Amino acid sequence: MSTVFGGMAASLDGFIASENGDLAWLNDAMAKDEDYGFEATERRTGAYVMGANTYRDVSRMGGGGSRIPTYVVTHDPTLVATGNTELFSGDLGELVSRIRKSIPEDKDICLFGGGELVTQFVEHGLIDELGVSVIPVILGGGVPFFGRLGQRRKLELLECRHYPSGIVLLNYRVRAQGA
Repeated sequence: MSTVFGGMAASLDGFIASENGDLAWLNDAMAKDEDYGFEATERRTGAYVMGANTYRDVSRMGGGGSRIPTYVVTHDPTLVATGNTELFSGDLGELVSRIRKSIPEDKDICLFGGGELVTQFVEHGLIDELGVSVIPVILGGGVPFFGRLGQRRKLELLECRHYPSGIVLLNYRVRAQGA
């Protein structure tokens, strides 16, 4: 069965965007010659799931033209999908089940932000692996990585990798509730 994995970059104080939505701090931290796992993620991924705000951000930056199917979770009737993208509004468990049936068995589902959607996937037990790239910057406020969770979730460290730029990648397995 396909693994649902997700991850985001966050400032050391846990924000994924500044208060005004600016992401320059993230781009400034990344070195051109460092491999942050983007290529491996692309090879592993059979489908992307993202929130509407992330989709808008990716589209503004010229992305969104992937050949990999992308599902955008939204309740915004004005949002327009392009290319290999489908808008979705409904039960997230049903979406994951539907995607698993539609992608090759050797591919996984990549949850690609934002914070609200990641929180919902964690809350509903729909995510198997969670990664965070800690960016060496303190924003002091902004959009938090996680929203409020109903209960604590335990994680098991799978990988910890650091880069000369100061970015630290942490990958965790999300343990089953009560485990």
